[in-house]
Amino acid sequence: MNPRQLQVCLGVAAVLLGLGLFAPCMTLHPAFGDITPLVRLLKPDLTAPTTYSIIEGIHSMFDEGSIFIGVVVLLFSVVFPIWKLSVYFMATARRACGLGNGASVRWVNQLGKWSMLDVFVLAVLVVAIKGLPGGSRVAIEWGAAAFCASVLLSIYISLHISGRRNSVASGATED
Repeated sequence: MNPRQLQVCLGVAAVLLGLGLFAPCMTLHPAFGDITPLVRLLKPDLTAPTTYSIIEGIHSMFDEGSIFIGVVVLLFSVVFPIWKLSVYFMATARRACGLGNGASVRWVNQLGKWSMLDVFVLAVLVVAIKGLPGGSRVAIEWGAAAFCASVLLSIYISLHISGRRNSVASGATED
Protein backbone atom coordinates (compact mmCIF):
# COMPACT_ATOMS: atom_id res chain seq x y z
CA MET A 1 0.00 0.00 0.00
CA ASN A 2 1.52 3.36 -0.97
CA PRO A 3 1.75 6.34 1.44
CA ARG A 4 -1.19 8.15 -0.19
CA GLN A 5 -3.48 5.14 0.24
CA LEU A 6 -2.35 4.81 3.85
CA GLN A 7 -3.12 8.49 4.45
CA VAL A 8 -6.64 8.02 3.07
CA CYS A 9 -7.12 5.02 5.39
CA LEU A 10 -5.79 7.11 8.28
CA GLY A 11 -8.26 9.88 7.45
CA VAL A 12 -11.12 7.37 7.48
CA ALA A 13 -9.85 5.92 10.79
CA ALA A 14 -9.66 9.43 12.29
CA VAL A 15 -13.24 10.25 11.23
CA LEU A 16 -14.45 6.92 12.62
CA LEU A 17 -12.59 7.60 15.87
CA GLY A 18 -14.19 11.03 16.21
CA LEU A 19 -17.62 9.58 15.53
CA GLY A 20 -16.96 6.72 17.91
CA LEU A 21 -15.96 9.06 20.72
CA PHE A 22 -18.82 11.53 20.42
CA ALA A 23 -21.69 9.52 18.89
CA PRO A 24 -24.12 7.46 20.97
CA CYS A 25 -22.30 4.37 22.17
CA MET A 26 -24.84 2.68 24.40
CA THR A 27 -28.32 3.26 25.75
CA LEU A 28 -29.34 2.02 29.18
CA HIS A 29 -33.00 1.03 29.42
CA PRO A 30 -33.69 0.72 33.17
CA ALA A 31 -36.36 -1.66 34.42
CA PHE A 32 -37.60 -2.58 37.85
CA GLY A 33 -39.07 -6.02 37.31
CA ASP A 34 -42.73 -6.43 38.12
CA ILE A 35 -43.01 -2.91 39.54
CA THR A 36 -41.73 -1.17 36.38
CA PRO A 37 -45.22 0.11 35.46
CA LEU A 38 -45.66 1.55 38.97
CA VAL A 39 -42.24 3.22 38.90
CA ARG A 40 -43.00 4.56 35.41
CA LEU A 41 -46.23 6.07 36.79
CA LEU A 42 -44.78 7.54 40.00
CA LYS A 43 -41.28 8.50 38.89
CA PRO A 44 -41.06 8.36 35.08
CA ASP A 45 -37.54 9.82 34.94
CA LEU A 46 -36.19 6.66 36.61
CA THR A 47 -37.37 4.53 33.71
CA ALA A 48 -36.27 6.91 30.95
CA PRO A 49 -33.52 5.50 28.71
CA THR A 50 -30.12 7.16 29.02
CA THR A 51 -27.72 7.29 26.09
CA TYR A 52 -23.98 7.74 26.54
CA SER A 53 -21.10 8.44 24.19
CA ILE A 54 -17.60 7.40 25.21
CA ILE A 55 -16.76 11.03 26.02
CA GLU A 56 -19.96 11.42 28.08
CA GLY A 57 -19.14 8.18 29.88
CA ILE A 58 -15.66 9.44 30.77
CA HIS A 59 -17.12 12.76 31.92
CA SER A 60 -19.64 10.88 34.05
CA MET A 61 -16.83 8.84 35.65
CA PHE A 62 -15.04 12.04 36.68
CA ASP A 63 -18.29 13.58 37.98
CA GLU A 64 -19.04 10.50 40.07
CA GLY A 65 -15.56 10.39 41.60
CA SER A 66 -14.17 7.43 39.64
CA ILE A 67 -11.08 9.44 38.76
CA PHE A 68 -8.68 6.50 38.31
CA ILE A 69 -10.97 4.58 35.95
CA GLY A 70 -11.85 7.82 34.14
CA VAL A 71 -8.17 8.60 33.57
CA VAL A 72 -7.42 5.06 32.37
CA VAL A 73 -10.33 5.09 29.92
CA LEU A 74 -9.44 8.64 28.79
CA LEU A 75 -5.83 7.65 28.12
CA PHE A 76 -6.59 4.42 26.26
CA SER A 77 -9.82 5.46 24.53
CA VAL A 78 -8.99 9.03 23.53
CA VAL A 79 -5.36 10.05 23.97
CA PHE A 80 -3.64 6.87 22.78
CA PRO A 81 -5.74 6.35 19.62
CA ILE A 82 -5.26 10.00 18.60
CA TRP A 83 -1.50 9.76 19.24
CA LYS A 84 -1.31 6.46 17.36
CA LEU A 85 -3.07 7.82 14.27
CA SER A 86 -0.85 10.94 14.39
CA VAL A 87 2.31 8.82 14.52
CA TYR A 88 1.09 6.70 11.62
CA PHE A 89 0.25 9.80 9.59
CA MET A 90 3.76 11.21 10.20
CA ALA A 91 5.25 7.84 9.24
CA THR A 92 3.38 7.87 5.92
CA ALA A 93 4.62 11.43 5.29
CA ARG A 94 8.19 10.26 6.01
CA ARG A 95 7.71 7.32 3.63
CA ALA A 96 6.47 9.67 0.91
CA CYS A 97 9.78 11.55 1.27
CA GLY A 98 11.77 8.31 1.01
CA LEU A 99 12.60 8.11 4.73
CA GLY A 100 11.98 5.30 7.21
CA ASN A 101 9.08 5.07 9.63
CA GLY A 102 10.94 6.47 12.62
CA ALA A 103 11.29 5.15 16.16
CA SER A 104 7.85 6.33 17.27
CA VAL A 105 6.19 3.72 15.02
CA ARG A 106 7.99 0.97 16.93
CA TRP A 107 6.73 2.46 20.21
CA VAL A 108 3.16 2.68 18.93
CA ASN A 109 3.28 -0.90 17.65
CA GLN A 110 4.61 -2.12 21.00
CA LEU A 111 1.89 -0.24 22.88
CA GLY A 112 -0.79 -1.06 20.29
CA LYS A 113 -2.20 -3.97 22.23
CA TRP A 114 -3.34 -1.50 24.88
CA SER A 115 -5.62 0.22 22.39
CA MET A 116 -8.00 -2.70 22.77
CA LEU A 117 -8.30 -1.99 26.50
CA ASP A 118 -11.09 0.50 25.83
CA VAL A 119 -13.06 -2.09 23.84
CA PHE A 120 -12.62 -4.49 26.77
CA VAL A 121 -13.83 -1.83 29.24
CA LEU A 122 -16.89 -1.21 27.07
CA ALA A 123 -17.63 -4.95 26.91
CA VAL A 124 -17.26 -5.37 30.69
CA LEU A 125 -19.54 -2.40 31.28
CA VAL A 126 -22.23 -3.83 28.99
CA VAL A 127 -22.01 -7.26 30.64
CA ALA A 128 -22.18 -5.67 34.11
CA ILE A 129 -25.25 -3.64 33.21
CA LYS A 130 -26.93 -6.61 31.52
CA GLY A 131 -26.55 -8.44 34.83
CA LEU A 132 -28.65 -5.86 36.68
CA PRO A 133 -31.83 -7.22 38.20
CA GLY A 134 -35.26 -6.14 37.06
CA GLY A 135 -34.81 -6.60 33.34
CA SER A 136 -32.62 -3.56 32.66
CA ARG A 137 -30.94 -3.80 29.31
CA VAL A 138 -28.25 -2.09 27.30
CA ALA A 139 -28.52 -1.36 23.60
CA ILE A 140 -25.26 -0.90 21.75
CA GLU A 141 -25.47 2.16 19.49
CA TRP A 142 -23.73 2.99 16.22
CA GLY A 143 -20.97 4.99 17.94
CA ALA A 144 -19.57 1.76 19.40
CA ALA A 145 -19.41 0.26 15.91
CA ALA A 146 -17.64 3.36 14.57
CA PHE A 147 -15.13 3.22 17.43
CA CYS A 148 -14.45 -0.50 16.90
CA ALA A 149 -14.09 0.07 13.14
CA SER A 150 -11.50 2.78 13.84
CA VAL A 151 -9.54 0.41 16.10
CA LEU A 152 -9.64 -2.38 13.50
CA LEU A 153 -8.65 -0.03 10.67
CA SER A 154 -5.73 1.30 12.73
CA ILE A 155 -4.55 -2.31 13.26
CA TYR A 156 -4.76 -2.89 9.50
CA ILE A 157 -2.78 0.31 8.88
CA SER A 158 -0.15 -0.69 11.44
CA LEU A 159 0.43 -3.95 9.59
CA HIS A 160 1.17 -2.02 6.40
CA ILE A 161 3.31 0.65 8.05
CA SER A 162 5.40 -1.76 10.09
CA GLY A 163 5.91 -3.96 7.05
CA ARG A 164 4.58 -7.07 8.80
CA ARG A 165 1.95 -7.70 6.15
CA ASN A 166 4.54 -7.71 3.37
CA SER A 167 7.00 -9.70 5.49
CA VAL A 168 4.46 -12.37 6.25
CA ALA A 169 3.37 -12.60 2.62
CA SER A 170 6.93 -12.99 1.33
CA GLY A 171 8.19 -15.15 4.22
CA ALA A 172 10.80 -12.52 5.13
CA THR A 173 11.38 -11.01 8.53
CA GLU A 174 11.72 -7.34 9.32
CA ASP A 175 14.41 -7.41 12.02
